[in-house]
Amino acid sequence: MIAALLLAGLLAGQSAPAGPADPLAPARAGKLRCIAPNAARLTCRTIIRYKVESDGDFDATVTGLVSRDSTILLRYKTFGRVEEGGVCVMMRTGDFQNGMLLSSGRPLAPNADDAMRLQVLGAIQPLQGKKRCYQDRTEDGVTRAIVTLDGVAHPELTQTVTWVAPAEGYAVGR
Repeated sequence: MIAALLLAGLLAGQSAPAGPADPLAPARAGKLRCIAPNAARLTCRTIIRYKVESDGDFDATVTGLVSRDSTILLRYKTFGRVEEGGVCVMMRTGDFQNGMLLSSGRPLAPNADDAMRLQVLGAIQPLQGKKRCYQDRTEDGVTRAIVTLDGVAHPELTQTVTWVAPAEGYAVGR
């Protein structure tokens, strides 16, 4: 569960029909990537803020749910690049280790932080060093992120996604 929630934030990409020439064009226009959107509640399970460079490299700040408790979030930073129409990062446990665990917007108490961080790192460890990519595919008005790990498709990681403007008021939640 934890791994799927964390991976949903940045994963996807396979040799599916090509998305836009620049898959991060919405980010360049100031939009945020919303994973598993709930339009009625203005929530996303994960929100990603990209800072995109002209060469396709990017930095990303990812904030997402890490448990079924919708008040516990992990905010971490990572980086990657656009490759062959997909948005790709290398899985680095250090990104998650250095991230901040929050409950209702405040850092977790030290004991709770240690316990949750061990769960997160345990879930991510098997993916250490793997390249994860996503490529969006829109069918019947619904956009989904198609995911690969080291070039192998993982349909179980497919997530509904959208791009939202900060002014729309979306937040991380269920």
